[in-house]
Amino acid sequence: MKKILILFAAIMCFASVPMAEAKKPMPEDIAQIGFNILEANNIQKRMVFKYTPLIKNPRASLDYKPKNTALDTTGRIIWVYGDTLNLVDDENELAGLLSYAAVMGENSYKGMFRGFFSQAAYSIDPMTSRKKENDADKKAVDYMVKAGYNPVALITVYNKTLAQTRYEWCHFSPLATKRMVNIYEHIYKKYPQYLTNNVYENNIYYKNFLSTTGKEMKKIEKNLNK
Repeated sequence: MKKILILFAAIMCFASVPMAEAKKPMPEDIAQIGFNILEANNIQKRMVFKYTPLIKNPRASLDYKPKNTALDTTGRIIWVYGDTLNLVDDENELAGLLSYAAVMGENSYKGMFRGFFSQAAYSIDPMTSRKKENDADKKAVDYMVKAGYNPVALITVYNKTLAQTRYEWCHFSPLATKRMVNIYEHIYKKYPQYLTNNVYENNIYYKNFLSTTGKEMKKIEKNLNK
């Protein structure tokens, strides 16, 4: 009887401990996660993180542009739109979007002339633009890891928020599938532990990513196994 009571007590204690689960972020979490990313990565460029239920641009998930103009050096405001926050399932995914935005916000602090010519090249040359986008995604992964977030979440949130264009050559951004594959490859090379113990393995958006990038993934595996 005593053993049964001890076992019962142990079960009740275990049941009283809340099970760890992914917390769906709320608007009030945006600033805290954003500043955590800035502090963890020692980003000494001031930015603020805000939420709006409005949709400023249906094609954008967030806005990292300065408040006034592309050359403004004071008003970096990162807006997270309501429809995007509704698609974010956990803090890692939100951290992925904010890490990318922080990279782009940081890049806007280049000085007036350097910023102007950099932006001009970005706007005129699609290849330069696509390379900058891929580099920003990889840097966002680094920022996530440094801040204690799971970088695989950047793939799942992109799979939900990035539209897939028909052709790449006529756009300034890489195809969404290529951006996600680029992120996967960077994680595979630099942070393989997140793929070895992949908590997103059964995530429907991650599984969809794998099923829609079969050719690209085979190329990665071939290159990595050389």
